[in-house]
Amino acid sequence: MHRLLALSLILWLPLACSVQALLGAESAPPIHDLVIYGNTSAGVIAAVQARKMGRTVVLVGPERHLGGLSSGGLGWTDSGDKSVIGGLARNFYHRIWLQYQEPGAWRHEARETFGNKGQGTVAMDATERTMWIFEPSVAERVFEEYAREFGF
Repeated sequence: MHRLLALSLILWLPLACSVQALLGAESAPPIHDLVIYGNTSAGVIAAVQARKMGRTVVLVGPERHLGGLSSGGLGWTDSGDKSVIGGLARNFYHRIWLQYQEPGAWRHEARETFGNKGQGTVAMDATERTMWIFEPSVAERVFEEYAREFGF
């Protein structure tokens, strides 16, 4: 019995080594410090923060678009006092503002006819370089920009 087991191992070991050699290192699953489930705005910002902290991250989810509600149609910021919004959230609104500095961003409405009315403040704040009301496609571009820039 022991000889049969030894013979089986002798025959199986080279085959196993050959399969492993054929598969190579590429077959090993990637290792990440953090796996974030959900391509929502919170998921994207969590991935950005993790990358800023030097962590490897993968963002996964069933959604086809990055950004959740922000890129799905909710483009009105519910905050009367914009001064309380900081950090990466404020960076998002600044990036939205940058998008609207490009003439091609104004496809559905001319910049000159944009009412610039927000909730208690202006929608496009040139002084603070932020935009608080935006189109979903613009938000999605910003989220995709984050993904490219931070590599997730």
